[in-house]
Amino acid sequence: MTHAVRAAHRAGVHALHHLTVLTGILVFPFILLTRRAGVRLPMGSFVSRIRDTYERVVEATGDSTDG
Repeated sequence: MTHAVRAAHRAGVHALHHLTVLTGILVFPFILLTRRAGVRLPMGSFVSRIRDTYERVVEATGDSTDG
């Protein structure tokens, strides 16, 4: 992969990670209501896959968002 392709991939995964976190924050009240109603949504596996992909990309590129 060229540097430009790696940078674009890293930026895309970074954006997807942050959009996932934002979505989780926004739907949290809905998730709590559905659990009270006895319905469990499979959000954990989705978030885990996004987090694992993000961590793999950060590890492969040596970048960190920790500052």
